[in-house]
Amino acid sequence: MIEGLLPPFGFARRSGWIGYWVTLGLDLWVLELASKGNFAIAMLVFLAGRLGSVWAFNRQTRTGLVLSEDYSIAVPIARFVYLASLVFQWIDLNVPAAHGLFDKFPAAPDISGKIANGIDAFIGWLSNHFSVAFDGLTHGMNMSLNGLEAVFNAIPWPVALLLLSFVAWRKGGITSAATIALALLYVGLFGFWAKTVTTIVLVIYAFAICVIIGIPAGVAAAKSRFFRALIMPCLDVMQTMPSFVYLLPAVAFFSIGKPPALVATVIFAAPPLIRLTCLGLDQVPLVVKEAMWSHGATPFQTLIKAELPLAAPSIRAGINQSIMMSLAMVVIAALIGGGGLGYDVLFALQNVQYGQGILAGLAIVFCAIVFDRLVRSQQAATRSQVAKR
Repeated sequence: MIEGLLPPFGFARRSGWIGYWVTLGLDLWVLELASKGNFAIAMLVFLAGRLGSVWAFNRQTRTGLVLSEDYSIAVPIARFVYLASLVFQWIDLNVPAAHGLFDKFPAAPDISGKIANGIDAFIGWLSNHFSVAFDGLTHGMNMSLNGLEAVFNAIPWPVALLLLSFVAWRKGGITSAATIALALLYVGLFGFWAKTVTTIVLVIYAFAICVIIGIPAGVAAAKSRFFRALIMPCLDVMQTMPSFVYLLPAVAFFSIGKPPALVATVIFAAPPLIRLTCLGLDQVPLVVKEAMWSHGATPFQTLIKAELPLAAPSIRAGINQSIMMSLAMVVIAALIGGGGLGYDVLFALQNVQYGQGILAGLAIVFCAIVFDRLVRSQQAATRSQVAKR
């Protein structure tokens, strides 16, 4: 009887959530029509909803497609949501003082302003009290980035072209070598060679830091439930936070230039490597670890000699993703003085130069192809060696 008058109760108990939301929407519509004086239409909609619900219940019973009954906490919550929605809708339509009260969530700009001011004050306090440390880190990052960039610029372009093509040929065959050679020729012929070097240096440094931090953090997350529960929400925030937000504290602590671009890139690119390292270790069969333990291996020996080699494909996928996400930050890093190919894209965007922006974007794509081919070639070579064994 109750389910006939209130069909959402029946749909909730039978896990028929589509019918639940449809009948809830119809009942809210009935209240709105009745409040406007359209009683005939409201009655028709009410009867249509009830008859449709009865038909759905009878069809399930007749055809034997009765959904399993749900006795979880979701059922009382769904019923409460249904009744509360009807009550709020009636109050909103019939109480003049409450008209429009439930249409817009009440904001508290004073609270948000105080919190924002507190964050600003905290960042300012850190910048003032740890300025010596931040200045030292900035100087060190600038020296290392500029030093590696000077080394790469000192290499003649034919040597770089032939060396990378040779490495790709040794690891992945003639196809990989030809792909990398064509990508580098595009970068050189269109005048992007010097800025490509700047971009590659930034990506290499970010990648190195991600590996130094990401793999140990992934191992710790796989071995410690407490550390996993602690770091996984942080990784969720790092991956869902808009990348522009990373630039704000980076600029506050490291000023404008390549160091804040490097810091923002590492924050953006590290989570995939941590997650995939943890995933690869979780997927190592238990029998392998038990075999190692039965032969007297220590946990460290098991990790080094069994777990990490078996998790290597997942770790390499994380490395590949970190490199790709580092390149994805190139354009954004140019906003704070990161330079490289991202500056050309940003300049073209600001000056409405579509062609130049597309050419610079393709140069970034070809850089990604070079890194991807080298990493994939290493994976292919590893698989071929395992197959020969």
